[in-house]
Amino acid sequence: MSELHEPIRVARLAAAAACAALCAVACGSHDSDNKPGANASAPAKFVASAPIDACAMVSADDITALLGTSAPGQSTSTRPDMGGCKWDNRETDESVSLEIGNPGTAPNNTLPPVDPAYGFTPGPDGMRYMGGGQVGFAAGDRSNTVQVAVLRLSRDDANAAAVDLARKVAPKVPT
Repeated sequence: MSELHEPIRVARLAAAAACAALCAVACGSHDSDNKPGANASAPAKFVASAPIDACAMVSADDITALLGTSAPGQSTSTRPDMGGCKWDNRETDESVSLEIGNPGTAPNNTLPPVDPAYGFTPGPDGMRYMGGGQVGFAAGDRSNTVQVAVLRLSRDDANAAAVDLARKVAPKVPT
């Protein structure tokens, strides 16, 4: 890889590591969740009646406009009550991704506080800029993320595109 692209690669890896850490905190389960009777007095958790299809939450026109070509969404989810999708332009190594978080991770549609060491900054409408065209947003009482990793976009333009997608997706996220 050329030295010119190395800072972009490092920035992408740092953003991916921060996202993974945040998702592990926001979406992880607790040991007590798996013990029979541990939550017997707690109210039952809502389970969506149908699996969440995150790929259907973003229009093909939005993906084409961002990636410069049509790209089918590929599910990244392993749980029916959460959703994930990634759209790739393999020719340019650019992508758009959406992750719908665990139910209850953003009570009252408010993102939970995070450690300042992550370096996230406040965004519009209660969103959080997470770096590299990635925003966290609350919808459906869930902590969710959108990332627009498109090299021709400046950081500000990638963040603006991610905010735009988050605003379009938010009303579609089930509680």
